[in-house]
Amino acid sequence: MEQMGHSAHNRAVAERMRLIMRSGEYSALEEVLHPDFVQVMPQSGERVVGIDNFRKILENFPGMAGGLLVADDPYVAGDEEHYIVTPTFNVVRVADSGDELTSYVKAKYPDGSDWYIVTFFTFKDGKIIKRVDFYAPVFDPPEWRAQWVERD
Repeated sequence: MEQMGHSAHNRAVAERMRLIMRSGEYSALEEVLHPDFVQVMPQSGERVVGIDNFRKILENFPGMAGGLLVADDPYVAGDEEHYIVTPTFNVVRVADSGDELTSYVKAKYPDGSDWYIVTFFTFKDGKIIKRVDFYAPVFDPPEWRAQWVERD
């Protein structure tokens, strides 16, 4: 498969996953997830093996019944960088190469807290076979280093 076509296909699959998660139609996950799908969350040491287990986590996620994403704006769009402002999820950056796609998202959880989520997607046979998710809460910087940094 030609590189741009391959990349565009992977972005389309990631976008379809966003729509599935947004709508809460988790029975459609098989459209985008490889039968050998695995999700890894290194910070908690958890590994979700299989589409069914991933679906059950989404269906039981506290405070987000009926779909994780509520924004109408695209989750994966544009070229190497695309900035979007949405009520719940802000895509900060999307980059891809071959069978790898990375997204960097700012999310507001149901409890009102803001988090950054970095996801590394790996594709096989045109579907997502693996995702590695890192979750980082937004926090105030310590005063001791204020003299050496700039604030966004």
